[in-house]
Amino acid sequence: MRVKGLVHMAARRASRVRGGALVSFDDRTTRRPGMGPVRTTALTAALLAAALPAAVPQAWAEGARPGTAARTVTQQVGHPAVMFSGRLYTVAAYCPQGTKPTGGGATVEDDPVSAVFLKDSYPDVAGNRWVVRAFNASGKVQTLHPLAVCSTDPSISYETGPDKPLQPGEPNNPSDANCGLGRTRFVVGGGIQAGDSTFASETSVGNGVWTARAKYTNFDPDAPPSFVRATAVCSTTEAAFKFSSTVRLAVGAVATVHVECPAGLVPVGGGGDASPDVLLNSSAPTATGWTVRATNKGFSDRDGVFATVACAAP
Repeated sequence: MRVKGLVHMAARRASRVRGGALVSFDDRTTRRPGMGPVRTTALTAALLAAALPAAVPQAWAEGARPGTAARTVTQQVGHPAVMFSGRLYTVAAYCPQGTKPTGGGATVEDDPVSAVFLKDSYPDVAGNRWVVRAFNASGKVQTLHPLAVCSTDPSISYETGPDKPLQPGEPNNPSDANCGLGRTRFVVGGGIQAGDSTFASETSVGNGVWTARAKYTNFDPDAPPSFVRATAVCSTTEAAFKFSSTVRLAVGAVATVHVECPAGLVPVGGGGDASPDVLLNSSAPTATGWTVRATNKGFSDRDGVFATVACAAP
């Protein structure tokens, strides 16, 4: 059996969010070395206590940046698409005026275990919306429901990673997008775009960057190359990242994974990280976390998937 996918996932989980202040694996949260509590005078401490919501955990208060503007985070539901078999569909959820998309995705309603595969899930800056494209490879009609996470954070910006080429059948040439060197902007979410017949296996944070990985499922050696591209959502305020446990899938099996934000925080971004041959069927926020569903299209029973969520004060 192949263990390449498992080794890849273990290595990525060991290097999560090196550019952020909070790191959590399987419900264990720690602060990064050198990011200890902020020392303040009694007056400054009182002002910070008055400015921060009472429900925010202490770890978040200690990691907050001075001068962070007040913000709100909401979720918006877009119009669903009825998906007929063998077709690619595009859906979108729009953010209200005065907000920007920080995360999003889509869920499949009719048959959660059927073969619907994500191709794109990314912020469309010009349209102020979150866009999802998915292909219905099943033999029945499905319904695709888009969602967007929208924030009033005025510092939200976007960075696009390089288009990484994929040859026919290639599953593993990821694109990375970061928010610049230094500690002035931080990754708080991100997305993926891919070429024809190319479907997502990862859209997730790792080592301070947003990574997008996809498999080119056209195996014709004469087919033109495809590509995968990552987009990072950036903010001057750090997010608290959480990661679910890894779920291993038998060949052909479907699994659902979910990760919750700490109490008092809500999701602003998220996604999933799977072995290169495990393809994402859906990835979307819930009210308090992130849920991902994936199918093992490879040949190893040790391939797996886990979910990622970036959390902030509502």
